[in-house]
Amino acid sequence: MTIIPTTKECIELLDEFEVPENIKEHSFAVNRLAMFLAKKLKQVGVDIDLDLVNAASLVHDLDKIPTLKDIPNHGKLSQKWLSERQHKKVGEVVKNHCTNLMKDLKDHTWEDKVVNYADKRCLGDKVVSLKERFDYIAKTYPVYFKEEHRTKTLQIEKEIFNKLDIKPEDIE
Repeated sequence: MTIIPTTKECIELLDEFEVPENIKEHSFAVNRLAMFLAKKLKQVGVDIDLDLVNAASLVHDLDKIPTLKDIPNHGKLSQKWLSERQHKKVGEVVKNHCTNLMKDLKDHTWEDKVVNYADKRCLGDKVVSLKERFDYIAKTYPVYFKEEHRTKTLQIEKEIFNKLDIKPEDIE
């Protein structure tokens, strides 16, 4: 059985895992954008689980600090922790917020794509352009950054916004 934690339970998880305030603020920004996009997609008939998007976007960086020196495992540790707490579905979406862990996009859910994309659009607690965010990622994590991550995120962006009556720049 998998359980999707409430917003309150997600905040308790952030506290339990001693997530720093700046990462919490980033997570709240990702959550606001992810929920905005998920609700818009739901309105146009996309089958997307709002509770799952809510939970996964809130705890997507649960393992950020422990994996700073092990970036390729970012997302995997959170997935393990969440699965141990019967939050398997949330853990799967959290893992997939890391573009390097996403394989073929057609194999991923709308929840995966929305949380992944919202994370890529938030720098700290601000919504920024993909260019600004990827410039930051390339500078901050040069060994980790790969051009294919940008390409994949642009594909996700196109897939999301092809369904909506707004453009990516409308949410900056």
